[in-house]
Amino acid sequence: MKRGKSTYLYWIFLLPSLAGVMLFYCIPFLYSFYYALIDNLGSRNFVGFRNFEAALKNDLFLRAAGNTLVFIGIAVPLGMVIALLLSICLQKMERGRMAVTITILLPLIIPSGTIVYFWKVLFENNGLVNELLLKAGVSYEWIIGHEWKMGILVLIFLWKNVSYNVVLFWSGLNWIPKNYYELMEMEGGGAFSKFFRVTLVYLSPTTFVVLLMSIVNSFRVFKEVYILYGGYPSTEIYMLQHYMNNQFLSLSMQKLASAAYIMFLVIGIVLWILYRTQKKLTDSFQ
Repeated sequence: MKRGKSTYLYWIFLLPSLAGVMLFYCIPFLYSFYYALIDNLGSRNFVGFRNFEAALKNDLFLRAAGNTLVFIGIAVPLGMVIALLLSICLQKMERGRMAVTITILLPLIIPSGTIVYFWKVLFENNGLVNELLLKAGVSYEWIIGHEWKMGILVLIFLWKNVSYNVVLFWSGLNWIPKNYYELMEMEGGGAFSKFFRVTLVYLSPTTFVVLLMSIVNSFRVFKEVYILYGGYPSTEIYMLQHYMNNQFLSLSMQKLASAAYIMFLVIGIVLWILYRTQKKLTDSFQ
């Protein structure tokens, strides 16, 4: 009886959050599929999957998708590796751990507006970095034409998200029983054996969560990029967020919805494959 009452109370407390998710996420997401099946907001004629076909043939969409994949392929693994190394180093530190932890976690507490202004001062077309390069004798044509802006986006992503990943990895490392490492030492295992046969194996569920959150957060760098380079940046850094934002501004909801569903399907398939791989890896060591 008490258990049933407790479960009932859980649902009571969860109801406001579930209602918010349904109202602001699930229902708009499902309703947007209607926009993906019509020609425009005026006539609203049913066109089936022509919008999806048009998106897959659109050079601008393909360019944005390719740039986004390149960005995710560079920024996400790099951020995960840096965060894992920092977490391991913090776990082994005996002195100064508190000061280093506070320094690493600073990006989590600094207001977003301050962050955007900081990157704008550094990396906009008339920013501090470009001014220093000009004083060093580098031509302005090289600065605006060189394909180094993707590196700036990766740097912004790492600065914003490594701290969050460190928190997740730190939590996962603390859940690994210490006796596993002691058994490895008794068997003559060194630092590399402990890392690959204990840390990575038992950290795989946390790694999957970090990977999932990193991919989600990789789509949240748009604000900084928009302020730095505008809604139509160079082709090297034109992302899916730019494409969707520009379609929204032009009220091309059919193009926006079809692109969003394509992106959702691709990300869903990738995450499902990664989840199955992680699950098989974890089960094989149990």
